[in-house]
Amino acid sequence: MTHAQVQRPDPRTFYLWHAGIPLIIACFILVTFEYTAWDRCISNWFFDPELPGFPLRNDWFLEVILHQWAKYVLIALGVGLLICFLLGFKFPRWRGRRRLFLFLLLSLVAGPVLVALLKATTNRHCPYDLKIYGGFAPYVHLLELPPPEMPRGKCFPGGHASGGFALMGFYLAFYHHRRKLAYWALGIGFTYGFVLGVGRLMQGAHFLSHNLWTAVVCWLVSLALYRLILHSRDFGQGDSLQLNL
Repeated sequence: MTHAQVQRPDPRTFYLWHAGIPLIIACFILVTFEYTAWDRCISNWFFDPELPGFPLRNDWFLEVILHQWAKYVLIALGVGLLICFLLGFKFPRWRGRRRLFLFLLLSLVAGPVLVALLKATTNRHCPYDLKIYGGFAPYVHLLELPPPEMPRGKCFPGGHASGGFALMGFYLAFYHHRRKLAYWALGIGFTYGFVLGVGRLMQGAHFLSHNLWTAVVCWLVSLALYRLILHSRDFGQGDSLQLNL
């Protein structure tokens, strides 16, 4: 599909679908995982009661490749986007893409930053810290208050998966201009984040719902940044933030 053939939807329809569907998914996650035993049933697959603990907690592949090296790929991508953005101030042919590079860079950074802030405030523990898995903390639902004497937990939402899910911002960048490429970007970003999240799930560091919440947070952050930075480019309206790029 060429640029001239791409049908641009009404902005209200675009945001209704791209914000409404993730919020519906978030409600589904809250009801399904918080009020059923699905999270624990999935984590039980990787728990050995005879240890007791998660045998893969220190697995080399999961810890070194998926937990450490995988994030270096995202850091390199972020550095590359920053360089491209800065080059736009020097080379005229790149000048028109500075807004795009800024959006992609901020999407890659802002989602993980917000997830990190949420982890520091939500006070939920990792599965391997819970009594049901040989730890010290009771299992507490998302909307329940933990016992006042319990040490603070910092495991919700899933931080490691946020870097992968932040790649979904590329979908928004390409949606109006390269629709097929946008769908590929969405699939790759979600898959990358999901794989990173499953790796931590296997280690007992997160429940599955922790990572699904991370995906919702990263998506909504990217959508908000899109509204601020790229909205006027794609819809030809002047009511979005003007960055004079």
